[in-house]
Amino acid sequence: MEDLDGLRAAVQAHFEINTTVAHGFDHVARVVKLAEYIAQHENYDITEASVAALLHDIGRTLQKHDKGHGPAGVPLASELLDRFTDYNHGTKQRILDAVRDHSQAKTTGKLTHIVQDADMLDGLGAIGLMRAYTSKAYLPAYDPDNIVPTVGKRETNVHDLIAFQLEWVDMMHTNTGRSMAQKRGVFIQEFLRRFEQEVNCNDFLTLESKGASQQQEVSNYRLEHCG
Repeated sequence: MEDLDGLRAAVQAHFEINTTVAHGFDHVARVVKLAEYIAQHENYDITEASVAALLHDIGRTLQKHDKGHGPAGVPLASELLDRFTDYNHGTKQRILDAVRDHSQAKTTGKLTHIVQDADMLDGLGAIGLMRAYTSKAYLPAYDPDNIVPTVGKRETNVHDLIAFQLEWVDMMHTNTGRSMAQKRGVFIQEFLRRFEQEVNCNDFLTLESKGASQQQEVSNYRLEHCG
């Protein structure tokens, strides 16, 4: 007996009761797709990876704070697996291990690594930027005196959080996840570079490369808007 549609509906119902901006069911649904893609290219059981990803953040529906949400979700994940699947002990345990450990720094097990990679990938690229800004809306966007974000900080401003998320590119476990992360990381780096240029009004082509009328247009804009 395997009712994966019922399992998905039950998980979604929990998130509708208790959710957050950056860790709602939309995040879960994206992580499921990413985990399925990674599993397919890493020769791992796609359904098992999908179920583990579906349950990975269920602990967030049980508490408001982030810390320990993995272990907190294990009892509920176990209950849902018993209700909607008939997985043997080994399969169920691998899934529960992934739920428990997906946010830990040091982990083992291919399934856990697939879920971790999928989870981190959702913190990179355009979606990662969106989640950073929405989840930390109470923080300043950036430090005007130090526009380049500071690596190693998370609660100072949004861009420092983005710099922290960029470190995930080098933390991927699977070859597939690593390749995807590198592409999404380049997008973020380009965004931060462009952001710094725009704050400094340096996002124009150099005056030397423009015609006289364009040079005057850019000069007028800088005088008006950039001081």
